[in-house]
Amino acid sequence: MDINISKEDSDYMYNIIQRIIDDAGCRMPCSRQEAMGAEIVRAEMEETCDEVEIEPFTCHPRAFLGWIRIDIFLIVLSIVSFLLISVLSENLWPLILTFISFGLNLGAFLIIWYEFFNYREFVDKLFKERSSQNVVGKIKPEGKVKRLIIFSGHIDSALQFNLLRYLNIGYGIIIFLGLGIMFLWIILSALLLIISLFSTFTIILVNYDWFLNITIWLIILGAVPIGALFFFVSSGEKANKVPGAVDNLSAVAVVLGVGRYLEKHKDIIPTNTEIRLIGFGCEEAGLRGAYRYTEAHLNELERLDAEVVNMDGIQSVKNISVIEYEPTTRTKHSKELCEKLVNASKSIGIPSKKFGSGFLEKFIGQISGGTDATAFSKAGIKATNLMSMEIRKFLKFYHQPTDTIDMIDNGALENALKVCIAYLRNESKTNKNH
Repeated sequence: MDINISKEDSDYMYNIIQRIIDDAGCRMPCSRQEAMGAEIVRAEMEETCDEVEIEPFTCHPRAFLGWIRIDIFLIVLSIVSFLLISVLSENLWPLILTFISFGLNLGAFLIIWYEFFNYREFVDKLFKERSSQNVVGKIKPEGKVKRLIIFSGHIDSALQFNLLRYLNIGYGIIIFLGLGIMFLWIILSALLLIISLFSTFTIILVNYDWFLNITIWLIILGAVPIGALFFFVSSGEKANKVPGAVDNLSAVAVVLGVGRYLEKHKDIIPTNTEIRLIGFGCEEAGLRGAYRYTEAHLNELERLDAEVVNMDGIQSVKNISVIEYEPTTRTKHSKELCEKLVNASKSIGIPSKKFGSGFLEKFIGQISGGTDATAFSKAGIKATNLMSMEIRKFLKFYHQPTDTIDMIDNGALENALKVCIAYLRNESKTNKNH
């Protein structure tokens, strides 16, 4: 059975995106513009929710991408340490320098592993602490609250990715080449350390010239990508150039659309179920808002058997995907919830598919980053992410000034809203049957 979205509600979703862009502007994490966007969302939620709160938190927003320059600095020092062996070749200097070279490499690896591949706050305290906020709206049921369903998206917009802005498809080449050179150098320095240790206690000599030749080739191959990565994002306000219509006001608009729809159709709210609408801050700073929220409310989320439908990147009218696996952080989302959303879309005749487990998805997904659903799934809360993105358009706007409302297909927001409503309707029927 189809779900009718009124023209008024449809227009509202597109208009609120443009209004936030016009009134707040580009909203990089912890900026005053992000706070302005949060205030607009709060005011809109107050029109449809029983309770609305702004939950402040602090984090170190520049750490999430700032680690890139730290890693480059450590890798360059590591290479210089190795090259010094040709000058300081007597006594224990070669062994000492290989220790230093590998140690610097190990530090660089741990930083990228924790900061990017785990979204953890590993070197964050090296960067300035700032304030942000999550906006939380609650739609209360009649009677006791026994379950919780959350619809969420993030209010902040990304820092401009300079490589995407100016290199387009070269972005992926630079990233993969840069990471490849880094990991090869780590392996090489580890091998050199092992051989140097072995040589120290035996009569076998190390042929440092062989390692020197390989290092020179790595320097030649890596100079351009590593140099380019140093300028991955700009400093200060220079990076705050992304309107963030698709990423991620599109999702915020759908979240607000859920509130407007439920205000007129309270009968589809499952019995004893609270609906919670959340606009997260600082997603683009490593999901900090979602992590802060999960940590603060974990006991409640567990007690109420929460289900979290996060949304990120609602751009295409056709390509609706339910993310079951996020390769960057190796996050498996709830199979049960993924099935519910896919079934919900089928029930209203909107095609959808599960996304994240295919070979190409996993390969590209290594550098695509994570969504706010990760914070919940990592904590054992049932969550997934709803997305609709046309890959061919992706490079035209992703984390660039061109992420404007005209990039969103007509009907894309309506279809995402319909899937959310169909999911709620199915949950309501299931509750009644039990």
